[in-house]
Amino acid sequence: MHKDRETSPPWSPAVSTECPVGVTQQAWIEASITWFVQEFGNDPMMRPIVLPQPDLRAAGYTGTPKQIEDVVAKTCELMEIDRSELTVELFDREDEDTPADGSRRAVGHYYVEDGRAVIGLDVTEASDAPYLIAVIAHELCHVRLLGEERITSKRKDHERLTDLLTVFFGFGVFSTNAALRFGETARGFSVQPLGDLDERTLNAARNDGYSRLGYLTEREFGYAMACYAWLREETAPPWAVHLDPGPRAFLRQGLAYLSRSAAPAEFPTRRSKGAPVSVRVAPKTHPAWLSGLHLMLDHTDWPPKAPGHHPT
Repeated sequence: MHKDRETSPPWSPAVSTECPVGVTQQAWIEASITWFVQEFGNDPMMRPIVLPQPDLRAAGYTGTPKQIEDVVAKTCELMEIDRSELTVELFDREDEDTPADGSRRAVGHYYVEDGRAVIGLDVTEASDAPYLIAVIAHELCHVRLLGEERITSKRKDHERLTDLLTVFFGFGVFSTNAALRFGETARGFSVQPLGDLDERTLNAARNDGYSRLGYLTEREFGYAMACYAWLREETAPPWAVHLDPGPRAFLRQGLAYLSRSAAPAEFPTRRSKGAPVSVRVAPKTHPAWLSGLHLMLDHTDWPPKAPGHHPT
């Protein structure tokens, strides 16, 4: 990873060095990734990123129940989830009546039954392996966050936090590319019954030419991927070619911004009074290694609604 810093930056003078997201979104993304490292350590982020080619599917994948189970099992392994403790439901809503505007349909859900985590997956388009992996990754991130009681469903940002965690665990290419699709049929994304955000909120943008999946925008995913690369000290991540053109441009802009505004492997988040907040992922050989990340901040009220465990 570090050898990437010796190469030319992946942007030209024509690439904007402004942050691709607003101040609030930037602070939330950076604070959330900071919290992820505190909760999960930095190992998940430092592992090889999961890519579409080759991805988790077996040769000759067509979306059969057995093949879906294999993908779920491999994803569980990468996310350090015990597959035997998880129930997976497959459902098919292809024949259901669609809403009047034809724009929304649930393709996944998460809930707990008798103390056991359950995720549901719509098999209607299961033959699209990268898309299915994006849904599986989102649902399993609910297991890591809600199921392990790191947060509760009362958090209004818990769905967005779940989307962002897919990036941290190396599934960002799938989630990012699935966020906006052109020229495809209407799709939706829903996690029920937990959460404040409903299906209408989730599928806020769609017309006959495109559909959306998830809770983060392309810009937010692009900057999240830039932060992911930056903490890995990848200024020219080779996996960027696997991103769709839109988010890839935001990734490049995000890296250009971070190279101007932050030291290597640090975030440039600033407090309202203008004093910088330095967030750094320390190497494993660091003599004071604890969680792999150090946050230098003299008070805890910034950024607003920063991630944290709020027990019921």
